[in-house]
Parts: sequence; structure tokens; C-alpha cells
Amino acid sequence: MDCGEIIILDVGHGNCTIIKHGEEAIIIDAPGRPIVAKVLDDLKIKSIRALLISHADSDHLSGAIPILMNADRPVQQVYVNPDKRKTDSWHQFRIAAGDARRLQGTKVHPALTVDSPQQLAICGTTVHVLHPTPEICLATNDGAHTDGVKLDANSMSAVVLIEHDGERLCLLAADSGRHSLNIMMNENVDISAHVLVFPHHGGHIGGTSDNREFAKELVSAVRPKLVLFSLGRGAHGTPRPDIIAGARDALVDNAPYIACTQISKNCSEALPGKTDRPLVKNSDGLAKNQCCAGTIILPLSKGGLESIMTDLNEHHGKFVLSEVPNALCRRQIAPVISKLIATTN
Repeated sequence: MDCGEIIILDVGHGNCTIIKHGEEAIIIDAPGRPIVAKVLDDLKIKSIRALLISHADSDHLSGAIPILMNADRPVQQVYVNPDKRKTDSWHQFRIAAGDARRLQGTKVHPALTVDSPQQLAICGTTVHVLHPTPEICLATNDGAHTDGVKLDANSMSAVVLIEHDGERLCLLAADSGRHSLNIMMNENVDISAHVLVFPHHGGHIGGTSDNREFAKELVSAVRPKLVLFSLGRGAHGTPRPDIIAGARDALVDNAPYIACTQISKNCSEALPGKTDRPLVKNSDGLAKNQCCAGTIILPLSKGGLESIMTDLNEHHGKFVLSEVPNALCRRQIAPVISKLIATTN
């Protein structure tokens, strides 16, 4: 029996997460990288239950265009918040959404908030939108929230929780930042999850001290076992050392395991030699030997979290310790992994 899986795809700089059950999937974000369409083909996905676009940045959106245009793999529903930008990718996305609506019957929802969709589930896996609120979206992304803070696409970026059989598995933070975190904390939103895909790919959200404090507060609130940075090697200087430091400041007694999809230039200017690791073949960095953790697959079955933490120790932890001695995450890997595996039992 297919128990399904959550696939956090190594797409280089960008985000894409696929919830797979049988031949059906829910997709959250899709950058314009060939790996996205390839993995859908390899997984033999025949139908997209829903496509959620956290916000209209190209590294989250542009890959949604060919997905919407593929009549052989119809998209049932699309959720995205309006945006006033004039980029080509946003224009082409709107054209593709309109064509899918007319030709395939795709339902296009111009809202992705805590109230829309109210319920999105597939075979025991439920997607919850934790941010933004409807009143934020009423202001639009060039307006101001009711607290007076000016909004932009990042502060309206959707924060999505994936839950399976009542277990809070994965928090996808997209490009949310300080204002989004403050709003969720003020509304007592529970953002805890076993896996946190860190916002901005570990990039800049403010000054150095602000970055570090933000990372500490976010990780402390999520209390993850794994913090993952979805990044492309050399893109935008991610992850920032102050962000990694803040993540390591959090939860000192139960520190999270930290990993990146690709090897950051902040960790190693040169690529290490190729090693024999069981990396997921559908990883953008694989061909150029740029993978660090690569694509992460979390089985939606009993013991799935334990298995992924064990796999990380075997193919990522040991690799970093031996091949990337200056890795930002290096010091925390060895002492933390045994504790993480024990807590998943």
C-alpha cells in the first residue's frame, strides 16, 4: 500500500514541496527548474489535487506555468494571492491559470490565507495555511497592515503546515519574515513542526543582529528536529552565517539538526570530491556535485521521521564532517544526531 511521502525538492535557489499519494499530488511552490517537471514524471503523477503558490517571486512561481499548461496532468485547484507586479513570470502565470480554468476546469482561487483553503486534504495528509490573514490580503502587497506596517510580497508570503494523521510534520515558511512571525505569535498560532524549511533560503531579513534574533525566535517557536535551507550554491550568499548562528542559539538543550539542499559557498569555496552517497536522484545539484543533503523525502508512514534522520546522519552528517570541514552546521552534527534519532522513537 502506498503510504505517501513529502518530497522537499532540491531545486537550487527556490522552493518546491510535493505531497504524493499514489498518482495524485499537492504541490506547494514551483520554481522554473527542469527538475520539477522531471520529478512529477518520475513519480508518475497523473493529477494535481492542488497547486499552492506562496507568493509571486519567480523562484516560487515560474515552474507553475508549465504545470498548469500540461493537459495530461490536470491541476484541479490553484491558490495564490493577488500581486501588482509586472514581471513576465507573473504575467505568464496568469495567462496559464486562465487557460487551465477554461480548458481543463481548473478552479483558480485568488486567495491563499488562513481561511482559504479552509480544508485541503489528501489521504490523511492535511495542508494548513497559518499566514497571512484575510485582512492582510485586503490591504494588498503595496498597502499597510492595520498595525501600520507597510506590506510587501514577503510579508504576505504564505506559511504552510503539512500535517499527517495529526502529526505536525513540516512547516514551509517560504519568504516570510519578522512581521509575519510577529503576527502569528500575537495571534497565538501554533507553528510547531518536526521539519522547518527556513524562510528566504537562509537569506537576509534585516541587520546582522536582527537576522540572528529572528532565526533564534523562529526556531524556538517551531521546535523542529530538522532545519532545512533550500538554496542554490552561490545564490545570494545563502545561508547567512548569522542566520545559522541564530538557529543554533535556539533550543540549546535540544538543538535541531541543520542541513542545506546544496553546498553553500559560505561553507566551501571549492566543491569536494565526489563520494558514494545514496542521494535522491531528483536533486538539482546532483549533476554538478553540488548537493549537500539534496532532495529530502519524508515517508508518510510509521517511523518515517526516524528513517529520514538516520539517513541524514549516514549520507549528510558523515559527508559534511569529512568533506566540508568549514561547514556552518559542522559543529552541531555529531552530538545532535543521536539525540534526534532517540526522540523520534
